[in-house]
Amino acid sequence: MRTGAADDMTDKVFYLLHGLQDRYSALYQDNIARLGPRDVLVASIGSSGQSYLGGILAELGLNYADAYTEALREDGASEPVAAYDDYRERLATPGAPRRPWPRFVKTHLTPRFFTGRPLLGVWILVRDPRDALYSWYRFRSEFVRDPLDRLATSFEDWLCRPGPTGLDRLDDWADFHRRWLCGAGRLPRSAITTFEDLKRDPLPTLRAGLRAFGLSIPDSDIAAAVLRSDFQTVRRRERDQGGDGPGILRRGQPEEWRTWMSPSTADLFGRAHVAALARRFGYHLGERARS
Repeated sequence: MRTGAADDMTDKVFYLLHGLQDRYSALYQDNIARLGPRDVLVASIGSSGQSYLGGILAELGLNYADAYTEALREDGASEPVAAYDDYRERLATPGAPRRPWPRFVKTHLTPRFFTGRPLLGVWILVRDPRDALYSWYRFRSEFVRDPLDRLATSFEDWLCRPGPTGLDRLDDWADFHRRWLCGAGRLPRSAITTFEDLKRDPLPTLRAGLRAFGLSIPDSDIAAAVLRSDFQTVRRRERDQGGDGPGILRRGQPEEWRTWMSPSTADLFGRAHVAALARRFGYHLGERARS
């Protein structure tokens, strides 16, 4: 595993060479330069529920920006980039936010890319790696149909292949969350939310997350926003836009891994440092049986 500041440029080269897998595009580079002391990064690995949380924040009238598909402005506004219209229309959200600040900005990057930026904080969104990585694999190979991802002959093969940082997918999951656990302490505000808590007990989970960034919103408003962001509602909108083929969104339920986990795949997730980090978020990767 590569570590240390000397690897910064190497990481960026990996991101840039991976084309559609890119977490660090030219658009995102421009957007980083426009982040300031009222911006909160919403940090997650792909397929960890970022679209779900972002939709709820937008439904609440908060400023949630997708820095991968929008051009950010220093005044808090953002403008859609035409090249990503198809993607954005599938996940249509309410119009201009009622509260421009704080601005919540989507990222799949580690803290090193934001060194020197005077950020307000980070909201770390984490999902059981078994579900997050399987869903990401399906997204990359079925919806995006990226040639590099489709070289994998199976999910197990994909897990062991280098991803956009040069690490394999399991080490990448662990590296991302380890870096953000350390990086969060250097910012004025931070929160950690698990996807599972967000789905199973949304009111107290969202209430706590929002308060971490100085926001107090009535439970009735939060409940209504969660209802409007229900998977079936959002998926129906996506199907109206994109037809019946593979979509951006999957079922997005906790512990879906129980329906497909095999002993050999469970052994891969049992990698010691991955399992140890997962336990810090309440995930026990030693479980193997289907139910």
